[in-house]
Amino acid sequence: MTHVTESAPRREETPQHPEFEAAVAGGALTSEGPGSQHRYRNLVLGGIGILLFALAMLTSYSSAFGNPTPNNVHLAVAGNADTIVALEQQGSLDLTVVSSEAKARAAVLDREVDGAVVLPPAGENAVVTTYIASGAGRGLGQAVSGIGDSIAQRLKTTSTTTDLAPLPKKDPVGSIEFYAILFAGLGAALGATVFGRILGTVDTSSRFVERSIVLVLYTGALAGLITLWIDTALGAVTVNPGAVFAVLWLTGLAIGGAVTGVAALGGTLAALLTTLALVILGNTSSGGPLGIHLLNDFFQALYYVFPQGDSLDLLRSVQYFDGAAISGPIIRLAIWAVAGILLTLIAMLIRSRKEAATRLKGAGHRNEDFLRATASPASYADLAALDKPAEVTA
Repeated sequence: MTHVTESAPRREETPQHPEFEAAVAGGALTSEGPGSQHRYRNLVLGGIGILLFALAMLTSYSSAFGNPTPNNVHLAVAGNADTIVALEQQGSLDLTVVSSEAKARAAVLDREVDGAVVLPPAGENAVVTTYIASGAGRGLGQAVSGIGDSIAQRLKTTSTTTDLAPLPKKDPVGSIEFYAILFAGLGAALGATVFGRILGTVDTSSRFVERSIVLVLYTGALAGLITLWIDTALGAVTVNPGAVFAVLWLTGLAIGGAVTGVAALGGTLAALLTTLALVILGNTSSGGPLGIHLLNDFFQALYYVFPQGDSLDLLRSVQYFDGAAISGPIIRLAIWAVAGILLTLIAMLIRSRKEAATRLKGAGHRNEDFLRATASPASYADLAALDKPAEVTA
């Protein structure tokens, strides 16, 4: 008689070699790898995906920036009452009537309006005075200036334009701020996605704290590098660099936190899709160098959905308007950050309940085995057999 005892399969130790770790991660990084198993099918699918992404980028950016037209421009007007009444009857402008030229200027500097037009009384030396703020968007400033010129032509008089928030000489187009926000958001979103793959799913309180610390430190470093570049290399910072750093850091925390929450709930694929939406729709709906009120109604509606518009407005308020009208953008960015935290906590709660249900189900099976073993005269022998390795007699 030969007795062969079956025991639990021995768990093989994972070899701690770089080659093995690279293979687990998808292949060594020093080559392109052996290629896909279904070469041509995946080639077609991958090509279609890239083409659709490129087409989405082209469609979004060309639709937003290709034909800038004044849309929902808000103007303060003061002066000749008859002319103001005529302007209000047109219905093409959003007008706020103020009592004096000083209040019209103040409304522009407080970011209550996009520009102001002071209408003179009828006379030979009448001049239409237009106040713009290029810091709120160069294209928007040019559009407001053009509105003032057209009013002067209707009144058959001359016009003059004063820029109350001019752009710096080293950033005459106002594009550097847009790119700063663009790459702060993109870097935060990609960082949150990559960190999720490296550190693993946030499923415990310790991992939640770990990911939060990593995100705070990373976005701080990202904001610091961007601020250093646009200040020292480009000379585009007009105020204390610390204020610009704070805006970029808040942007990174809001976007990175939101993507972290999405990844915790829906995985890496959901995080990548969120990042694509931010790149394709979020950047364009911010208005870029043009300003939000040169976009169509679709992108103006998206301005309140994605965070880049608030970040850009906040940065412009700090740079050119002495911190005017910053509460709204800060609140909306904070909502994005808090939403990320809530999504992460919800994902942790869902996983915790699933694990508890699995443990309870496993305990139920063990109880059934115990009751089955104790239900016969040979109960003790059966119970002992549950923990004893099986023996095979040859």
